[in-house]
Amino acid sequence: MSKLVSEDYPWSKLWREYAMYCFVGTFNVTVFFLFYSYLYKMNLSETYPSGSAWAITFIFSTWQSHFTHKLFTFESTSNYKKSLYTMFWIYAVGLVISTASQSYFADTLGINHYFVWACNTAALGFISFLALRIYAFPLSDGRITRQERLEDFKERRRA
Repeated sequence: MSKLVSEDYPWSKLWREYAMYCFVGTFNVTVFFLFYSYLYKMNLSETYPSGSAWAITFIFSTWQSHFTHKLFTFESTSNYKKSLYTMFWIYAVGLVISTASQSYFADTLGINHYFVWACNTAALGFISFLALRIYAFPLSDGRITRQERLEDFKERRRA
């Protein structure tokens, strides 16, 4: 397991990275919310309309989140496929817990599904950040600044 904080990667850097995670996450959550709202209105399941919309949106947003967090948030040179695979497992745990929570609180207890959605999203945020930093984008894989990554991304697109 990679060390979370070190002399080369102090708490201040971790908190700045978390702030970027929240900033990028705001975009991801907005897309998630819009897609979730659309699927919820489609009423994919008579019994679990909220839970089914949540599950499908969660899977889509995992891929989107990986792309945006790899590009903008984490300064790790982790292999794309390896980090995506690891992120899917991290998010799969969140998917099971949050889908059960979404279905239970919104569909069974009748609590407003948007309120439950917001609670699920907030609860998973920081825990997901730590798991991603440690397992999907470990510093032991090497570091690359956001600027270097964006320049590399632009250069590959030109080629």
